Amino acid sequence: MRYVVVGTAGHIDHGKTELVKALTGIDTDRLREEKERGITIDLGFAHLELSPEVKVGIVDVPGHERFVRNMVAGASGIDLVMLVIAADEGVMPQTREHLAICQFLGVQKGLVVLSKADLVDAQWLEMVRQDVEGFLQGTFLEGAPVVITSAVTGRGIADLKAQLLRLCLEVPPKGASETFRMPIDRAFHIKGFGLVVTGTVYSGVAHVGDTLEILPKGIRVRVRGLQIHGGPVEEVPPGCRAAINLAGAEKGALRRGDVLVTPGHFAPSTFVDLSLRLLPQVRAMKNWSRVRFHWGTGETMGRVKLLDRDVLKPGDEAEVRLHLEGPVVTAPGDPFVVRSFSPVVTVGGGRILDSNPSDEPARRRVLAGRLQELKGESDKGRLLLFLRWAGEKGMVFQDLLLKTSRRGTTADVLRTLEGEGVCVLEGRYFHPQTVEGLRQKVLRSVEAFFQENPLRAFVSKEELAHRVWDGDGKVFAALLAEMHRDGKVVLRPEGVSLPGAGPRLSIQEQEWLSFIRGRFREAGFAPPTVEEVFRMGGIPLERGRGLVEVLVERGELVKISKEFYMERGCFQEMLMRVSDFFSRHEELTVGDFKELLRVSRRYAVPYLEFLDAQGYTRRVGNVRRAKRLFSEDQGDGYQAT
Repeated sequence: MRYVVVGTAGHIDHGKTELVKALTGIDTDRLREEKERGITIDLGFAHLELSPEVKVGIVDVPGHERFVRNMVAGASGIDLVMLVIAADEGVMPQTREHLAICQFLGVQKGLVVLSKADLVDAQWLEMVRQDVEGFLQGTFLEGAPVVITSAVTGRGIADLKAQLLRLCLEVPPKGASETFRMPIDRAFHIKGFGLVVTGTVYSGVAHVGDTLEILPKGIRVRVRGLQIHGGPVEEVPPGCRAAINLAGAEKGALRRGDVLVTPGHFAPSTFVDLSLRLLPQVRAMKNWSRVRFHWGTGETMGRVKLLDRDVLKPGDEAEVRLHLEGPVVTAPGDPFVVRSFSPVVTVGGGRILDSNPSDEPARRRVLAGRLQELKGESDKGRLLLFLRWAGEKGMVFQDLLLKTSRRGTTADVLRTLEGEGVCVLEGRYFHPQTVEGLRQKVLRSVEAFFQENPLRAFVSKEELAHRVWDGDGKVFAALLAEMHRDGKVVLRPEGVSLPGAGPRLSIQEQEWLSFIRGRFREAGFAPPTVEEVFRMGGIPLERGRGLVEVLVERGELVKISKEFYMERGCFQEMLMRVSDFFSRHEELTVGDFKELLRVSRRYAVPYLEFLDAQGYTRRVGNVRRAKRLFSEDQGDGYQAT
């Protein structure tokens, strides 16, 4: 089944409502005021089955200039327009305004209906027809069918249906999407059913039982029932007019302009980036002008921030940022209409370039240049641009999703990113150029560290991160792990190195290294401080510290504290003795530990604090308890924390 939404457009009293009634048998004027005054005030809805395969939902809009905001709400989301022009009056002000609105809203096809043909003669009718064809030149309706009708006599109604069927068959089917979105144009309560909302389904499919979200209020609701054209259905597809019975919200909580969506796929925003074009016949727009922003079925006041100029001239187009007085829920590529604050007239429109811009400060002309790059880009191109601009901060998937049109599926987005070499580190996505730049920074920083510290074989991850990275430590660790898998760096508990790298020791330094190793091995559980060792061997302080780090990196020494180091074999012996003690006792005191190693309190306290910090023991009051199992191989590479 093909569902198509057709909207009327045209000046007040040109016969739009009577035409819809002649087509469908449905009177779309439902308000008492509309009946009494004989004019359409709010949106009206009807439906028509043109063939067994084509069902049409019709949105009848008001023609009076005071109700253009309702007209814009109704015209959003339509596939085809019927521009109705009365044969006895011809083109009028709202004819022009409605056509401009439809053009801004992205309507690409439709037809023209010359109504009230029974009120004029053939000569007048032909003159009006020629005038209308001239008026349509340069618009999307240039060359469109012009159907002459009379709702009174029935003239042309059959021909109008035939033309509508032909155009409906030319409307491309809506693309597959997992993201449901329906701007709400009505919300009302039906006794025995509860809250019902109606609208045109922009994308996705909703099923009975689904959980949806009403934005910008953030209300979660459940779908209790669905209808299309008055009949119950199990699902509503994109492109149809739908009525949805909801549980979880009250009528008073909703208004026209709210949007019913798949949870987690949209986010409200109080500013949006746009490509705005002014109509040729309007006044120039100054920076920070207050305007009425029409999007979907909603209207919000806002101010236009011009980015690359101080004045936008009539007929010109520019990239702008719109600061809004209330949150809106849109997607990139959505059309919009802008009307002036006072007098209230349509002045322009265009397409949304970024529906959820970053609030980080950016220079006006830099932002304008970026928006220029976004124009006309596919979702794939958009994502790569945003990733490039994000740089080393990267982006999480949810933020990337908000940069897409939401007309595809999440799987489509992921495949696009994978196919372009985008790197994922700890859930953050990075542009390929950014990741390659980070890899080169890591390699250069490691090389620079070894030039500054020729005795070192490893640079600690913390030191390297300080030189290269100011973001999430987990992301940096993931980058190093990837470089290790690729053979670019060597990753060990001691830190990061390069393949084949190692300390460059002179003969003197090798002798000092041997001396330091021997002193700690001889000292056992009561080692001297490193400064004492250096004085014993006549080793310069800074050179000595570098040599001690070499032994730590090799795993020959274990750093207990800033003051004490222990030979690896002794450390393993200490672990074995403590483990054996806990196999016979539940608690270990400082006195027990001193007796166990036959050391003074000077050594016992820092040793126990080290075992606590490494997770071997847990201090409870003045005693220690075993926290995890001990084994001989757990002495390699441990550092004091």
